Amino acid sequence: MVNKTILGVGFGGSMHNSSATLIRNGNILTSIEEERITRIKEDGSFPKKAIEFCLSTNSVSPEDVDLVVLGWQNKGQYHDYFNLLKTGDIFSARTIFNKLGYLAFQKVTMARHLESLQAQFPNAEVETISHHESHAYSSYYASSFDDCLVVTWDGRGEYETATSYNVKSGDFSLLKRQVMPDSLGFIYLAVTQFIGFDFGDEYKVMGLASYGEPKYLDEFRKIIKLDDKAMYRLEPGFLQHWLFHKSCSSEGPFYTQKFLDIFGQPTVKGSLPSQRDMDIAASLQTRLNEICSDIVKSLVQETGVKRLCLAGGVALNGVANHYVFKNSGIEEIFIQPAAGDGGISLGAAYWGHHQYYGNAEKIPFEHAYKGATFTDEQILNELEPYDLNYYRLKEKPKVIASLLEQGKVIGLFQGTAEIGPRALGNRSILADPRPAEHKKLVNSKIKFREGFRPFAPSILADHASEILDIEGPSEYMLLIASVKEKYRDYLGAVTHVNNTARPQTVEKHVNPEYYNIISAFHELTGCPAVLNTSFNVKGEPVVHSPSDAIRCFFSTGLDYVVIGNLIFSKQRDYSEIKAIEEELKSVEAV
Repeated sequence: MVNKTILGVGFGGSMHNSSATLIRNGNILTSIEEERITRIKEDGSFPKKAIEFCLSTNSVSPEDVDLVVLGWQNKGQYHDYFNLLKTGDIFSARTIFNKLGYLAFQKVTMARHLESLQAQFPNAEVETISHHESHAYSSYYASSFDDCLVVTWDGRGEYETATSYNVKSGDFSLLKRQVMPDSLGFIYLAVTQFIGFDFGDEYKVMGLASYGEPKYLDEFRKIIKLDDKAMYRLEPGFLQHWLFHKSCSSEGPFYTQKFLDIFGQPTVKGSLPSQRDMDIAASLQTRLNEICSDIVKSLVQETGVKRLCLAGGVALNGVANHYVFKNSGIEEIFIQPAAGDGGISLGAAYWGHHQYYGNAEKIPFEHAYKGATFTDEQILNELEPYDLNYYRLKEKPKVIASLLEQGKVIGLFQGTAEIGPRALGNRSILADPRPAEHKKLVNSKIKFREGFRPFAPSILADHASEILDIEGPSEYMLLIASVKEKYRDYLGAVTHVNNTARPQTVEKHVNPEYYNIISAFHELTGCPAVLNTSFNVKGEPVVHSPSDAIRCFFSTGLDYVVIGNLIFSKQRDYSEIKAIEEELKSVEAV
């Protein structure tokens, strides 16, 4: 193996969730999104702080870096965009001028960032690969598959909106590519905006869809169609792609008048979704399920390959992922936890290790815990200015289990942070998953988010098939499963309105600390699961530092926060905790 220090950088063009990943001597040391540090949700700015964090955390100097790989390219875009004129859409001269001007500005900006990276890392080669290549590498090289299909789909990269590959022993053969203006990610965004949500709120539409009926499915089948030559097509005129905006912003409405003619006037932002909104969400989600499954089914029939890796923002849609797994003819599926733009730097770094340096053997990807780590000493040093009172837990798993059983809601900050948008037990908010009223409690008093939003169960892996109709593991909450009938009322806080859940199956060897907490709760209550949601409030990134955890704790209805092995109370009273530990001690003595 060629031992090198490789920095992957996720940034460029329309990207959000920029990030950095550091690989050294065949090990992934750190991968982190810029938003975690800047506290700006979906931060797509150049990941300066993420890069600095990767280096400082691992005591790597800029001079030690051998290769920097940026997951974005500026090649060929003018030609590609002029090809859009062939689609039959009408452009004004001003629109064309504005967009070509924007592309020129973007090229200059990216060139400056590349120059900056070369100056910052004087001994490194600086390379670029495309956005969708980065997505593809991020999933394939994190998987255990040698030969498989790889499919990427999102809003857009430089020009592509989806790609498919047949991969054999690390040799990528492009099968099909989808290009702008056709975009599954952006038609989903158009509906997200139409029903009153913001850019980046697509996951809310996925949750809302379960409350509706697909009454508009015929309309969406006319809008989104399978295409044998590419992958799919959108009926022209329904998607107001950013390229056609008068401004260069991606924040304007993506729906068009043609869209309004069919579905009516958009919902006022911030208002409660109507039944019409729920039905539109259900119709779009149903069509997304169908089209994604049909695409993969055609690839399986073409190649005979029945293993699949997915990546790109659309691959964060667990409902569609599950439908693809069940209906496309594949037998195994893998989606890495940072499937969206936050994983671009991981894919770029993987490309450097495997493709640039020719290392054939895969770097083991055993878990999602690749982010920030804080020792108890670092935690206390950071929190010293707050003058907080704390208690050092002697029986951490059992105390947390006891508090959950009493109906307490707890913020949990431990170990190394997860990559991707799903909290997986190290930056999580936990509650008892059994009382149905806990869903409302956590949504309204702690997360401050819409009441229709579901919560996920973290389940001991050995008990998952007992509770769910599930085939294989679901380590990263990226697959949906039906809750078996006898457990639907029992797990009232984590069973969605359509009797499904988005589970995390927890293995002891992957995260022993989290496993022990759930195991202690199981021993105490007979329930092998806990309610798990990300440690943040609506509109904020998942907490990054102990200070973030404390601020979130004091601004919400959380009962306790556990940071490392320390527990914090707002009342500065730990008599309840001491009593639990004394009781545990007496039980053990008996």
